[in-house]
This record gives sequence, structure tokens and C-alpha cells, in this order.
Amino acid sequence: MALAERLRISPGVPLLLAAFVWLASPLLLGAILSAAVCHELGHWLVLRRVGGRIQRLHITVFGAEMQVDDRRISYGGELLTAAAGPVSNLLLAAAMGLLGRWWEPLYLFAGAQLVLGAFNLLPALPLDGGRILWLALAPYTAQRVLSAVSLAVSLALLLGGGWFIWRQGGSPFLLVGAVGLTGWNLREIKLAKGG
Repeated sequence: MALAERLRISPGVPLLLAAFVWLASPLLLGAILSAAVCHELGHWLVLRRVGGRIQRLHITVFGAEMQVDDRRISYGGELLTAAAGPVSNLLLAAAMGLLGRWWEPLYLFAGAQLVLGAFNLLPALPLDGGRILWLALAPYTAQRVLSAVSLAVSLALLLGGGWFIWRQGGSPFLLVGAVGLTGWNLREIKLAKGG
């Protein structure tokens, strides 16, 4: 399969990157992009170790989505693969935080790692925390329970983020993730109801 068929980048990604450079700093963009790359590398390394492989990678303004050939992956392997991205971010956040006293910009990189790792552990699909919760629940009840939890978490992020920006000011970039989660969950609920 050709690289163009395996890797897809949404047209909104360059626009979001340009807006980020314009509204924030290139250093912050570098910190966030490096956290995202480390996150996906964490998934990929464990996925390879447990015998899976990536069929397609779709990069959107809301993050990266891997389509995985998981026919040979055990239940435990799936769980480890889902946890690997956030765990790699949290471990790197700790290491960079310790090294920040020698080179101050590492504090920014540590913060980006921490935020991305913690955000992805939220128990909402399509985040890693949602996948971990789905794997932890019995398959028969997982989808119903997780749909409700995912929608509640995404709406709380959307409302809380909007309220925080309204009251405190600041960057609206967290709302991009909240809007994406809410839209994804509403679409999934509609599909589950047959609409």
C-alpha cells in the first residue's frame, strides 16, 4: 500500500498550525507537536511489540487516528497499546520537568507532555482513556456505559472550557479538542440509534 493511501492529513491541519503560530508562539507549537509525536510513538512501539501494525494514519485538527490491524493482538496487548501513548507523555513530562532547571524551555515541553497525556486519559471516546475504559468493561455493557460517560465528559470540557475562557480569558485552543470530542460523541450516539 502506498504511503499516500496509508497517511491522510486533513486540510484543516495546516490552517490550525498557521493559526497557532499567529496566535501563540512557535516554541509552544513545537512543544505541542513534539508531545503529539511522542504520544503516537508510544502507541506505535507497544503496538509493534504486541504484534500489531498500523494500516492507516489519519491526522486531523483533533489529533491522530490510527487504524490498526489488531487480529493478532491479545486483550492485554490492546490495553497496553491504548495506555502507551499517555504513559509515554507522563513519563516524559516528569523527566523534562526535572531537567527544566538546567534549560528553562523544557518546562514548557514538560507542560505540553503533561497536558496531552492527562487529556488523553479522560474516560471519553475516542481518547485513550475511553478505549481503556471500554476494554475494562464487559463488551456487552461497555458501549452503552461508555457512550454516556463520553458524552458527559465532552460536554463538561466544552462548557467548562468556554466558561473558563469567558471568565479568565486565554487561549481557545483547548476548546478545539472539546468541540471535536462532543461532535464525535453526538455522531456516535446518532449512529447507534440508527439515524
